[in-house]
Amino acid sequence: MKQMKYSLLVPAFGVLMGVISCNRGNEEQQKDQARITGVISNIPEGKQIELFRVDAAGPVKVDSVMPDGEGKFELSGSKDDERIYLFGIGEQKVPVFMEAGHHEIQGDFNRLAQTITYSNSALTLMLKKVNRLKDDFDKEAGALQFLFEKSMMSRNMKAADSVEGLFYKRLSENKIKVKALIDSMGPNPVSHIATSMLSVEEDFGYLDTLAMRFTKEKPGAYFTKKLNAYLDGHRKFAIGQIAPDFTQPDPNGNPVKLSSFRGKWLLVDFWASWCKPCRAENPNLVAAYNSFKNKGFNILSVSLDSDKSVWMKAMVADGMMWSHASDLKGWLNGAAQEYKVNSIPMSILLDPQGKIVAKNLRGQELQKKLNLLLR
Repeated sequence: MKQMKYSLLVPAFGVLMGVISCNRGNEEQQKDQARITGVISNIPEGKQIELFRVDAAGPVKVDSVMPDGEGKFELSGSKDDERIYLFGIGEQKVPVFMEAGHHEIQGDFNRLAQTITYSNSALTLMLKKVNRLKDDFDKEAGALQFLFEKSMMSRNMKAADSVEGLFYKRLSENKIKVKALIDSMGPNPVSHIATSMLSVEEDFGYLDTLAMRFTKEKPGAYFTKKLNAYLDGHRKFAIGQIAPDFTQPDPNGNPVKLSSFRGKWLLVDFWASWCKPCRAENPNLVAAYNSFKNKGFNILSVSLDSDKSVWMKAMVADGMMWSHASDLKGWLNGAAQEYKVNSIPMSILLDPQGKIVAKNLRGQELQKKLNLLLR
């Protein structure tokens, strides 16, 4: 960042003292302000530069300015180190933070996200670390997804299982890295953003402990409230809780109530005929069901299908000879909404009293768990 050059051509000592006195008087006010100056090259004529605060209801504009002919501009706002902001030109928007002080932005309008630099922001540096971790994992996951689909198309189930196992191994390793990074950053909006790389179903214990740390160290912060509000909807689905009851129609239209399965170990399986990972997982469910159905184990598969005939066809094709239910509302399925299902397959294992004992047991993990529970 370039140093500001002050003129030495001061007409009188008294004027200089007045300037110094004024600056000192505004010192506390400046601590509560964030100022952004910079240059964005190649901005089309007539394009405004805008600054948005990201709130629960969406982006809210807090300032805007028309850059000069060289792309220079200045934006300002109140200090806010609790949430993310968006620096925007037209449709292009880049995340920034409004920490107190003077920030400088430089970039090229034609490649804003790739060229932008933002100075004097520790939170921005943290966000870069989070994004780098996410990008690295996304690339590897994409390559494994390609290999998995290729193996499935060629019906090479051994290769598909191997790729799937490697994916979950890499996923587990990445979560360890994410948690270590969050712990090192402490409670702030970036560590809150990083929690999006974790699963509320599989990592609830860690997230709940993290929320307690946020509450203790930053009790009134926006990101603390957001994390707790998000987890509140999932706390009743934590390990050890009684699973909330629900009723869904079976393929014949008869009501199926979750609590009617009390007395048996039950896997509640959310799936759909159109979900490739679900269909790939179904052979594992079939194997587990056949191994333990005579030992007090059952499965209730709740489909997020909307077409009954397609649902039934997939059910028969995959040999899913257990209990099924669906209100045929797709992602708006009532039970899925109640259970906060935002990706499938998703499963919850219940004990005979209806208590949640495990979640999302994939591959051989379900049989391993049942072996321990139903010896």
